[in-house]
Amino acid sequence: MVIVLFDLEGTLVRTEWEQPDHVLLFRRETRKKLLELGIPPLVIEGDVRSTVMRNKALDYAKKNFGQARFKQFLLEIEKFLRCYELSAAKSSRVFPETLNTLRQLKALSCRMGLVTNTSKKAVNHYFSMHGLKNYFNVVVTREDVEKLKPDPEGVLLALKRLEGKRFLLVGDLEHDAIAAEKAGGLSIIVNRDQSNVPRFHADYVVQSLSEVPVIVSSKRK
Repeated sequence: MVIVLFDLEGTLVRTEWEQPDHVLLFRRETRKKLLELGIPPLVIEGDVRSTVMRNKALDYAKKNFGQARFKQFLLEIEKFLRCYELSAAKSSRVFPETLNTLRQLKALSCRMGLVTNTSKKAVNHYFSMHGLKNYFNVVVTREDVEKLKPDPEGVLLALKRLEGKRFLLVGDLEHDAIAAEKAGGLSIIVNRDQSNVPRFHADYVVQSLSEVPVIVSSKRK
């Protein structure tokens, strides 16, 4: 049995996260918020990705904040993230090949899981808008883990729930490829912008989700 795990935003659905200016703004605001919540600048110095900053900030807060302050830290960062996530979900569009790809993989008897850095509330919004829910045997959201991708925690949790080890992870960013590698699987990176060649290791790079079933079929032999 082959397990296929998917990232959500940028992989299955198109969102405002594809806009470079929006991403840069979010990264600046994430850094600003973490500093406001008492994370020393040195803890997140040199990091640009919001997920990496959050992971490092969480480690620091867990070790150095008291129980009440740590709980408040989690509540505040969750409130901050949801504001951006729900905005992205409400304006999202499903990629043209998404549903057909998922149908093909289901016909191949693949067990499928979703591993996303976004919240359960945002995921439910995507599911209801685009009819994605019934394709996934397991869904792992931000609330299910402490560390976000590129940490492999979410991937490993999905594998545990699916009772398997052999898997492919389909995503669109470097942190998807890193999470797959750290969890012992293979990565398929969807690179729809051919003018921007990925500068990181991925086991497979495809232009469209429609190429994924062919790769999965080859792994079933």
